[in-house]
Amino acid sequence: MKLVDKVSSYNMVVLLICLLCNVAMAQSLRIYIDDEKDLLVFTGKVAPVNIAGATNNMLLNAIGEHPIEFVPSSYKRALRIMSQQPHPTCLFNKVKTPEREANFLFSRPINLYLSRRLYIHSHADPLDEALLDKFGHVKSLSLLFETYKKKLIVIAGTFSYGPFLDKQLAQVSSENKVIREGSNHYDTVYRMFNLRRVDFLLAYPAEIYRHVKIDKAEYQSYRMANSPEYILGHMMCNDTKVSRAFIAKVNDIMVKLYKQEQFIDAHLLYLPEEEHDITRQYIDTLKNNSE
Repeated sequence: MKLVDKVSSYNMVVLLICLLCNVAMAQSLRIYIDDEKDLLVFTGKVAPVNIAGATNNMLLNAIGEHPIEFVPSSYKRALRIMSQQPHPTCLFNKVKTPEREANFLFSRPINLYLSRRLYIHSHADPLDEALLDKFGHVKSLSLLFETYKKKLIVIAGTFSYGPFLDKQLAQVSSENKVIREGSNHYDTVYRMFNLRRVDFLLAYPAEIYRHVKIDKAEYQSYRMANSPEYILGHMMCNDTKVSRAFIAKVNDIMVKLYKQEQFIDAHLLYLPEEEHDITRQYIDTLKNNSE
């Protein structure tokens, strides 16, 4: 073979390798979305209406040009796909649990929610004092339902409320739980509670604030004794080369966002004013832990 032919063949091989590398690097990453409103936000059709939407939108804008495919899906289906298929796949707003950390990758926190509180209807009698600690916090859900044996709490199915509440909910009889499956879980569980079909709701103060601004409803609320002060939402991805690179990029961006007033505002805008100072303190903790 002539030298020129050898050089040409070599160049073709190098070109093919480079093309394959570029294809791999450009492989799209799928983000499964289980909330129709979030999908509209991330595709630029509507403005954010909550902390998660606002903070995730900030992240996506900072990421810029990246081959991302948004796929509507229930959480249950998305989790099955993430576990079984090799395509790089991620989910927004996931709380870390030991089981999840053993199977998936997690980004730095993308948003912060003041921990869920127990809500009851305004017309209901206040909770029995025997159920409360010296701070007025509910001692436990199991004790609550030992006292109110015929009352109901609505919860979202295949959904983590964080390790602390997941453990407590597991101790509550199925007879006291109304489980709602499907997408848009924040809205569906609130709607059932608002219609007074159940007696109790565990919800983020930010989500209740969002709803009562519209429907003007009033509720009593109680903190759960010994619960975490706040819950962190992360991006959760399956473990692939593309996913790892994406998580690394997300982490770099979040370190910068923690220092921006716009990131703080993305939380405060969706909280009552009395929760602003404590939320700023918690976000400062995120910033300090990233340095």
